[in-house]
Amino acid sequence: MTNKVWRDLTQTQLDWAYDQTQHAANMAEVLARCAAHSDAARATLLQQGTLVQRMPYGPTKVEALDWYPSRARHAPLVFFIHGGAWRRGVAKDYGMAAAWLHERGAHLVVPDFSAVTDVNGNLLTMADQLQRALSFTAERAAEMGADPLRIYVVGHSSGAHLAAYLGSYNWAPRGFIKSPVHALLCCSGMYELEPVSLSARSNYVRFTPKTLQDLSPQRHLHNVTMPVVLMCGEDESPEFKRQAMEFAQGLSDLGADLSFRWGAGLNHFEMLETFANPKGLMSQSLQALMQG
Repeated sequence: MTNKVWRDLTQTQLDWAYDQTQHAANMAEVLARCAAHSDAARATLLQQGTLVQRMPYGPTKVEALDWYPSRARHAPLVFFIHGGAWRRGVAKDYGMAAAWLHERGAHLVVPDFSAVTDVNGNLLTMADQLQRALSFTAERAAEMGADPLRIYVVGHSSGAHLAAYLGSYNWAPRGFIKSPVHALLCCSGMYELEPVSLSARSNYVRFTPKTLQDLSPQRHLHNVTMPVVLMCGEDESPEFKRQAMEFAQGLSDLGADLSFRWGAGLNHFEMLETFANPKGLMSQSLQALMQG
């Protein structure tokens, strides 16, 4: 008899389900293209006389963000959190939407934050950094010409998990009357950490009871009061699809302002690449959210 470790999944099946290399053979190729798209976006903005501004939001070297400013005043702002299984990725490789957002009069902010492997496996450290990065962004928004009441938090993969965390966080202890997250777009994320904690990701993430409780957005749906777009590729891992559907169902049961979109024929990383141009699926979804 084979032991089940999460619902009807064995350990081997669960490890497979949370290992993106098993579901996207072109992962390295697509991520390289995304980084190239980001380089091209910066070059386009530079030609137009717009420079990305590097700003510290905390005391350590990694606690800084890339701010792609808009020339419009009182403009919307997109706060993008990159993925990378919580252990890889840098902000400069995720500015792919900067040029088309700039054309549409929006700011883009992409924070750097610690890899979980650099903070003894503690996801709570990353969560705290992103709270501070978003707080900093909201506090500086008006000065930068952005509207602090129109901050759209967007995330992909583990970045979607962290984005959903920000959307489901109680911001009162940080001095906010209401959440600084005006609207939320989560693409290909994880929203309940218990099954993840039972997978091979526990080899580098220290999942404690507090981590599972505090950082599982599925357990804090009552705090999600903003419009939400959830997205997932049809060719993603069954567990990532299940996570998206169960998060959507939980939000729907509470009457949330929710939109759900599947990426037909797209895997986990191909979904991310649709953010590189304004006609891509992820970009179109964000523009609809901003217009709505």
